[in-house]
This record gives sequence, C-alpha cells and structure tokens, in this order.
Amino acid sequence: MKWIAVTVLLLVTGVLPNNIARINRLKSEAQRSYMAGDYRTAIEKYGILIDSFQVNEQEVLMNYANAAFLGTGSNDSPTEGIEGPENTGPAPTGTQSDLYQKIAQSTYTTLAQNATADLQSKAFNQLGVIAYQSTPAPKPGKSALLQAQGLFKAALKADQNNQQARFNYELVTKMLDQQEQDQEQEQKQEQNKEQEQEQEQNQEQKQEQEQKQEQSGEDQNQQQEGQQEDAEQQEGEPQESEQQQPEEQPGEEQSQEQQLNASPEKMEELKISEEKARMILEAMKNSEVQYIQQNQKKATKRPDSNKPDW
Repeated sequence: MKWIAVTVLLLVTGVLPNNIARINRLKSEAQRSYMAGDYRTAIEKYGILIDSFQVNEQEVLMNYANAAFLGTGSNDSPTEGIEGPENTGPAPTGTQSDLYQKIAQSTYTTLAQNATADLQSKAFNQLGVIAYQSTPAPKPGKSALLQAQGLFKAALKADQNNQQARFNYELVTKMLDQQEQDQEQEQKQEQNKEQEQEQEQNQEQKQEQEQKQEQSGEDQNQQQEGQQEDAEQQEGEPQESEQQQPEEQPGEEQSQEQQLNASPEKMEELKISEEKARMILEAMKNSEVQYIQQNQKKATKRPDSNKPDW
C-alpha cells in the first residue's frame, strides 16, 4: 500500500526517483563549486537544474544569479564601496562575461518580481549594483546613479533590514549630491571665466579708444601750431621789410643833403657845379615828399590789436 502511494506521488510531480537523486547531486555539486569560487562550474550545474529538470526553487535561482554575476568579473567594475556578493573566482573571457551578465540580470529580475520579500530585496539590490557598474570607470554617470538609486530604494521597500541596500542607497545619494555641487561649481567657474574675459576685452577696447583719442588730439594740436606759426611768419615778413627800408633812406638823404649844403670850397673839391647841385637838391626834396606821403597812407591802416605798437 505504501509503494502505491509513493508511485502515485512521483507520477503527479513528474519527478522520477532517479531524477530526484540526480537533482540532489547537482545541487550539492553546484553549491560546492559556488563556495569554492568556481563560478563557471556552478553556473553549468545550476543551469542544468533549471533548464533540464525545471527546478525553479528561489534559492537555486538566487545562487544561479549570484554565480553568473560574480562570474562576470564584477570586482573589476567601479563599485567604489557598493556592497554585493564577493568575487573570488578567475576572470572570464569577453564572450562568457556578456553571457553571464545577461543570465544574472534576467534571473535577478525574475526574483524581484516573484519571490519572498527577503529575496526580492536582495534581487533589487543586485540589480542596483549592475546599474551602477554599467558606466565605464573611473566614475559612474548621473543616469546610472539615478537608476541604481531607484533600485536600492525598491530593495529597502521590500526589506527595511537589508543593510547592504541601505548602505548602497545612502552612498549613491551622496554621490548624486556631490555631482550636483560639482556641476554648480563648474558652472560658476565658467561664468566667472566668461565675465573676466569680457571685462578684459572691454578694457582693451577702452584703452585702444583712449589711445586713438590722444593721438587724434596730438595731431590736431600739431596742425594748429603749424598753422599758427605759418600765419605769424606771413604777417611778420612784410613789417620787417617795411621797417628796414625807411631806416636806410633818411641816412642817405641826410648825407647827400649835407654834402649839397657844404661850402663852395667843398663843392669845388667834389667838382660839382652850383646848378647841378641845385638839381640834385630839388630831386632829393621831391623824393622826401613822396616818402612822407607814403608813410601817411600806411599810418591810416588799422593796427593789429594782437601785436605791439612798436
């Protein structure tokens, strides 16, 4: 009777006795490989359990996801204090790493949607770590930080006692705040730099304008001084000639007149006849009259107020 009950149970579950033994053996081997850091072997064993024997136990899925996550060589990513499973195994090749990354992300997503609160929280935390690591080193971008922050927050909602998720959430939040402060500081520095450049340009333009004005003023002053000197020279030349001419004529006329008024003995010495002397004297008188008349005409000209009377 007992044999019949066991047979019916196995038929209902679809698991034969030989399969049960093999499943248990695969679980044990996968667990040992996982603990030893042999993630490649652990992934193979857990993959057989899930794909070939349709084992969907949440603990098996979590170990499978963790082995795939650690098998990607996640320690080489820029975690900067982000906490998750520790990788102690060898680094995989590029193709294996991409495959393991897809296995980990899809399996964590399955657990985050349908698992106990404890495992949901752990799955969300691991998805946050993957989002954080999606940005190349040395620093994660703002979009990656925001995505990771949301996943860490979901992990805390599922289980408030998840200390890894709490630590990661606080760390990412601080990093976002620091990025905002750095961005604001960079913007201020850029604005100050632009203002300084603008002030320097304005100062240079002002100096150039002042130099041009000074040069223009000097040119105008030089031009005015040259024009004034030319005017003074033109006004001064005729007066000097006029002043020089009359000074010589009276002296010459007086000497000639004295000679004509000299005694007859002196005239005899000069060999000049009396008649000829009178003609010379008459001509000198006429010349003197003309000279006086010319001076009277010049005196009627209005004197220049800017020049001395002499």
